[in-house]
Amino acid sequence: MDSYKIVDVIEEKYPEPSVHMNNPMQDRLRASMIKFMTEMVPVYVPGVAKNIIGEKSIDFFLATRLQDVGMPLYEYGEKHSPGAFDRAEPFAREITALLEENTSGPFLLGDVVSYADFIWAGILLFFQCLGEKEYKEVLRITGDGDVHTKFLDGLRPWTERNT
Repeated sequence: MDSYKIVDVIEEKYPEPSVHMNNPMQDRLRASMIKFMTEMVPVYVPGVAKNIIGEKSIDFFLATRLQDVGMPLYEYGEKHSPGAFDRAEPFAREITALLEENTSGPFLLGDVVSYADFIWAGILLFFQCLGEKEYKEVLRITGDGDVHTKFLDGLRPWTERNT
């Protein structure tokens, strides 16, 4: 991931406050998150086409995804998305367990914000962009949606847009 390279440079140039790169919690989150996102591909890739990609880019996006998945994207979603949330649920629950380990705060390291928090927050915010139905279903399969909404609330100083 290129974002790891970018964060390494930022951490080197601006070591304080640290984003606590390469802590064991980050590795554990990443392992669960990769499995979660792998199961969710049939939901989010067609969802990107439907809800995120702009009109100028949609034809290119659909053509390249046709090459990637071997069938029209919406057909791929219809064929493979049933059961995706169920298949992703064990990994979503693993992430909930990680967030519940450190009770001193809402973050993966308790009351300390780390790069790992931004990784998971990015996924949650991405599903918000896909649609309310998808986001609510992600929260449901975590086993405790409140843990994740409190987590996002804690990150609000970094995630709110200044417009």
